[in-house]
Amino acid sequence: MSEQFLEVKNLTLQYKTNGFLVTATHDITFSVKEGERLILLGPSGCGKSTILKAIGGFIKPARGSIVLNGKEIKKPSFERGFVFQEFDQLLPWKSALENIVFAIRSTRKISKNEAQNEAVKLLKKVNLQKFADSYPHELSGGMKQRVAIARCLALKSKVILMDEPFASLDALTRQKMQEELLELWADTRFTLVFVTHSIDEAITLGTRIIMLSPHPGEVIEELEVDLAALGTEFAALKEHISDTLFKNRLDYVI
Repeated sequence: MSEQFLEVKNLTLQYKTNGFLVTATHDITFSVKEGERLILLGPSGCGKSTILKAIGGFIKPARGSIVLNGKEIKKPSFERGFVFQEFDQLLPWKSALENIVFAIRSTRKISKNEAQNEAVKLLKKVNLQKFADSYPHELSGGMKQRVAIARCLALKSKVILMDEPFASLDALTRQKMQEELLELWADTRFTLVFVTHSIDEAITLGTRIIMLSPHPGEVIEELEVDLAALGTEFAALKEHISDTLFKNRLDYVI
């Protein structure tokens, strides 16, 4: 894995609201290896979603830079795919299959038949081949998120950015989506940057966790995670993270 695949250097992000200039993050620095699952863990208002938008190219840094594969990010690109918390990110007038075909043909010169064949394979990867002809309003929240993930894979994104994509799901569906995301990652080894405020979710999904302080967000600590090797140490790691966050006066969903 590349040590310098995605680099966030001394990143300070600001935005204006109601006439005031708000500093969302201050001097954030971290890197992401190719094929890594990096988790940004923090409470509402710590700037984690703003960081994700900056990596996506939607927000220009006030200071610092974001570099992907040696090139500074200055604008949105299909090489960085987004999966949001909201379920209305799909085109409502297109079926699940058509949403993916549209993504493929929007980024590559490819025949409709070739695009459909590729889209079918991607739907199989997310276990939705039986719902290829279903429209978004006919799919559950978890199914819509799986289509959105398949669409990112269709775009051949170098990095997939997920902003609390499972937060609105019920507990059982959320756990199932986490399991399926890990299975999909094991199959395709995409690079993932995932935002959450759940400690359990961070430990379950991440190979590395970056904890952020309250507003303005700063890096508190970085942790390497190996879920397979944790075993009975899961509780100890969870307690360590909780203690670290509470020392910074944060309230968390456990």
